[in-house]
Amino acid sequence: MTRPGLLDYFLLILLALMWGSSFAFIKLGVHAYSPLIVAAGRITLGAVVLWLIVLLRQSGLPRGKTAWVSAFLCGILGNAVPFFLISMGETRINAGLAAILMSVVPLTTVVLGHFVTRDEKLTPGKVAGLVLGTCGVIVLVGPETLSGLGGDLPYQLAVLMAAICYAVSSLIARNLRDQPRAGSAAVILTFASLSIAPVALLVDQPWAMAWSAQGALAIIYLGLVPTGLAMFLLLLMVARAGAGFVAFNNYLVPAVGVVVSLVVLGEIPAPSTLLAMVIILAGIAAANIRFGGRKNALPIVHVMTKKD
Repeated sequence: MTRPGLLDYFLLILLALMWGSSFAFIKLGVHAYSPLIVAAGRITLGAVVLWLIVLLRQSGLPRGKTAWVSAFLCGILGNAVPFFLISMGETRINAGLAAILMSVVPLTTVVLGHFVTRDEKLTPGKVAGLVLGTCGVIVLVGPETLSGLGGDLPYQLAVLMAAICYAVSSLIARNLRDQPRAGSAAVILTFASLSIAPVALLVDQPWAMAWSAQGALAIIYLGLVPTGLAMFLLLLMVARAGAGFVAFNNYLVPAVGVVVSLVVLGEIPAPSTLLAMVIILAGIAAANIRFGGRKNALPIVHVMTKKD
């Protein structure tokens, strides 16, 4: 592992573009197909991409019962469930808003880490970050919305639940740190696909839905780019520059999500949305004061640290 260079910063921005763009393309996908179909389609395509990478790189697979159980749980909690929840949330809320809501993942991980790990306890900086993050979510959702359970609140809560799933999964993924990265990622997405694809086929019967070229292309993009290729890029970057450097995506992805949603969908963020993003990102920064070498796993995927 070397110090980050210009290429690493370019890859960091590229990864943020991949992940940040996913929210806009989810919105396009759910305009045409159900949230289940969008989630199952992208996961299955992503799994195919990763298995091709495993074959090309001749990567090993996870070893031991604990690793396989952890991969299964990461597939369910880190992919199948949150991908569905985000897709469902975006049937009613803007893609940019969803991107910012998902930025609470690192802060959620901080809380859970305090209770389930021995080396990730709360500190004054982390507490300050949590307070700021909570204030940011209140600004983003809107205090008037919290007074009742109508309107878009259930869909906003769905995205927040996805963030909690990601946080739980990132802690479980600690069990995969000594496992082959590409092989572990492929197994994770395979478990996710096997769990959600049959449900999507049985419940929504995609063959009976009206064909949409735009929706299909959106799902293909989601599977190939922010799911499959982004995972490979993540693994490459961790090997080159370390997980702590990759964690800077926590600051980039929400902003990229807002910008891409503006360009692709024409969504103009409200001033309160931008203010909430600034507050939440300040909370992430505060939570990581003096803990730069111990960044948590990023949203959507997990960081494994052993080379294939």
